[in-house]
Amino acid sequence: MKELVSVIIPAYQEEKRIGRCLDSILKSSYHNLELIVVNDGSTDRTGEIVRSFIEKADASGPVIKLADIPNGGLAHARNTGLQKARGQFIGFVDADDMIHPQMIERLAESLRRGSDLAVCGQLVCKENGKRAWRQSRLREQYRRCPQQALGMVMWEQILMSCNSALFLREKILDEAGRLLLSFSEDVVNFEDFAFVCEYLHRCNGFLEVLPFHGYFYCKRPGSLTTKRHSAGDLCQALQPILRAGEAIDDCHFTAHKIQYAFRFMAFWYEEARYCSRREFSPESESWKICMRELERYADIYMNAPNVLPHRKLAMRIARQYPRLGWFLAKTAGRVIL
Repeated sequence: MKELVSVIIPAYQEEKRIGRCLDSILKSSYHNLELIVVNDGSTDRTGEIVRSFIEKADASGPVIKLADIPNGGLAHARNTGLQKARGQFIGFVDADDMIHPQMIERLAESLRRGSDLAVCGQLVCKENGKRAWRQSRLREQYRRCPQQALGMVMWEQILMSCNSALFLREKILDEAGRLLLSFSEDVVNFEDFAFVCEYLHRCNGFLEVLPFHGYFYCKRPGSLTTKRHSAGDLCQALQPILRAGEAIDDCHFTAHKIQYAFRFMAFWYEEARYCSRREFSPESESWKICMRELERYADIYMNAPNVLPHRKLAMRIARQYPRLGWFLAKTAGRVIL
């Protein structure tokens, strides 16, 4: 019999989308599934809709479970789901997204072949589920864990989200079901990225990237990924990525430092794009934190052979010619990075 796959679905105020999400997973070509919906303190009909799915579920099909918890945020909901998971393989799907019918089967087959982590691509969709724009083609890749895999994930940004991947239970929970690895609940961003980096550091096999867009990310106004945060928040959120990189203990491994510098450069251009000069200026605390953290690894970033020339130019402008950077951010902010 095929391995049990636990799919953890955190849900908060998702009465309009949770049914669509569950339908897409139930259409999966892989049937040995355990769907764990963690209702994160919703006050709408989210829980009621999930219970209706449970009542109608076929006894021979995927098992659907509902965990009602007080609102604690996305990371806490995922950690709750992990503690309830029974599957040998574990995946995550957000309640407002969908998956391709073959996604779980293809990722599970990769793990069965011996991969430590299996990844596919994401399609960015509109809120109605229609494709927002054409994605670039993926190519099949294998990277040795942890160093080669972390290098790819940290800089090539293949896996900023945990939703398009399938994980091995043994790397996340011990035999007694206690968490060995969890999502940080005290950060406001990049908790997925940090989780993946810390997971890969525990691996010594291979990361496989499948040339297949299996996850449908439905972008909508007000979602967590559209919210802006402070430079201090960003600094705190990126610390686990730095720790995972430093744990490699190789002076030639710099992917984490390059990513760190890039994130603060990107933050600088975002703030310049959206804020007034009064709100974001050399006198503001946010500017000071941003430039201080950006400078930590700016030289490594500028000397890295795998950083594209236009990104190096953007870094130089932000550091040396902020007035020009302001103009570029306001006029071409969407494409500059």
